[in-house]
Amino acid sequence: MSPRSLRRGREPQFGDQIRLGVLTEEITPEVVDEVLELTGRTERRRRLLPARAVVYFVLALCLFSSSDSTGPPGYRVVLRTLTDKLRHLPCGLVQRLPTSSALTRARQRLGDKPFQALFERRCGAQATPTTPGAFAFGLRLVAWDGTALDVPDTPENAATFGFTGREGTNKSGNPQVRLMALIECGTHAIIDAAFDSIARFSEHKLARRLLASLRPGMLLLADRNFAGHELWGLAEATGCHLAWRIKKNLVLPPLWVLPDGSYVSVMPTPAESQRLGDARFHGRTPTGLPQGHLVRIIDYTVTVRPQHGPVQVEKFRLATSLLDHRHAPARQLAQLYHQRREIENGFAELKNRLRGAGFILRSTRSSPSTRRCPRSKSTQPSRARSIPTRSPSPQQCSSHGSRPSDRPQRARTSCARPDSKSSRNSSTTSCRLAATAAANGSRSHRGTPSKPNAGMSPALPATSATHSK
Repeated sequence: MSPRSLRRGREPQFGDQIRLGVLTEEITPEVVDEVLELTGRTERRRRLLPARAVVYFVLALCLFSSSDSTGPPGYRVVLRTLTDKLRHLPCGLVQRLPTSSALTRARQRLGDKPFQALFERRCGAQATPTTPGAFAFGLRLVAWDGTALDVPDTPENAATFGFTGREGTNKSGNPQVRLMALIECGTHAIIDAAFDSIARFSEHKLARRLLASLRPGMLLLADRNFAGHELWGLAEATGCHLAWRIKKNLVLPPLWVLPDGSYVSVMPTPAESQRLGDARFHGRTPTGLPQGHLVRIIDYTVTVRPQHGPVQVEKFRLATSLLDHRHAPARQLAQLYHQRREIENGFAELKNRLRGAGFILRSTRSSPSTRRCPRSKSTQPSRARSIPTRSPSPQQCSSHGSRPSDRPQRARTSCARPDSKSSRNSSTTSCRLAATAAANGSRSHRGTPSKPNAGMSPALPATSATHSK
C-alpha cells in the first residue's frame, strides 16, 4: 500500500495494487509518485484507475507488445495480465476491469510528461570498473547511433513524422520516427535519447541533442556517417574522447608517423578542405599548416575467411582523439572498435525483443511540441589545436587526464512545454525507453561481456593477420 493511501486513511483500491513484477524493484511506486507530483499529474479525486496505475499500465503495453505473434495485445488483455491475482479484493468483492475506452481516456489524461521524467530518472551509465567490456584505457565505452521506428499510417503521423525517401517519395510504407540513442557498450544501458521526424531531422541534428550527456572519462564510438569537422569539435569540447570510423577517400596527409603505424593529421575545416582541394586540383603544393582538429589516424584491414565462399578483405580507417600511441596502441584501438556494434544489439533488444519484430507503435496521434527536446546551448567547435613540429610528448597527448569541458554541463529537463497537449506517440516512445532503461538497470553491475566478431581480426599495416572462420 502506498504512503499516499496511508496518509488518506483509506483501504487499498484496485489500481493501487498494479505492479510490474521484478521491474517494480527499479520503478518503485515511490518513484512513480514523485514523477507524477513533479509533472502535475496527480489525480484530484479517487478514480478506478489512479495515475500511478496508468503509468504501470502504459509500461506494460510496451513490455507485453510482443506476447502475441499476431500483433500487440489489446488494452484489456494487458490489464488483465497485470491484475489477474489482484481483482479479488477483501470482503468478497470482485473488481471489474475498466473498458478499453476508459483506459484510452486515462492514458490521454496522463500524457507523456511523466514518462519523459521517468526516463530521465532511470537512464544513465550502469557499469562498474569490474563490468566486462565496459572500459578501455581507463575510459567508459559509449556509442551513439540512430534507428527508425514505424508508426501507424495516419494523416497526422504522415504530416508530423514523414516517410523515408527524398522529394516526397514514400520508401518506408509507414511514417517513421528517427530515434538517436547514446548507450553504454558494456551493459546496453541507455544514457540519453532523442527522437523526431525522420523526414526533417538527420542523425547529425539529433546527435547535437545528446551532447549534454557526454562527459570527460568517456570514449565515444561512432560509425563513419558522423565524422565531420563541426560535430567532432562539438563532441570533443565536452571533454569526451572520440574514436570514429571515417571514410577511406578522405585526404588526410600525415604530419608525422608514430611507431605503431598510425599517424597524426588534421581534420580540416570546411573552408580549409576547399582550399586544399583546389590546390590539389591545380597541382599546387599547399602552403602553411592546415586549420582544424588534430587527430590520430589508424588504417587497418579486416580479413574474413568463411567456410564457404571467397576470402573477404575490407579496409577500415579510424580517427581518434587519443594521440598517445603508448597509452592507446593502434592495434588495441582497432580491436576495440567492434564494440560499436553493441548499440545495434541494444536496438535489437528495443525493437525486436521488446516491441516484437514486424510490429509498429500502436499510437495514431502525435504532438510536435512534445517531440522536440530543447536544443542544448550551442557549443562552438573548439579552435584548432596548435600543431607542434615534432612528435608529441606524453604531457601533450596523454589521455589519462580529463580535459576541462569548454561549456557547463546541463541537467536533462523535460522535453514538453507546459501548455503542450498529450502525445500518445511520444508517450509510447518515452515509456519504451523508460522500460528499457529500467530493464537494463535491473541487470546493472552484471554486464554482458562484449565478444569480438567471429572470424574477424583487425590487421594493422605493420603486422597483417588473418583468421579463419
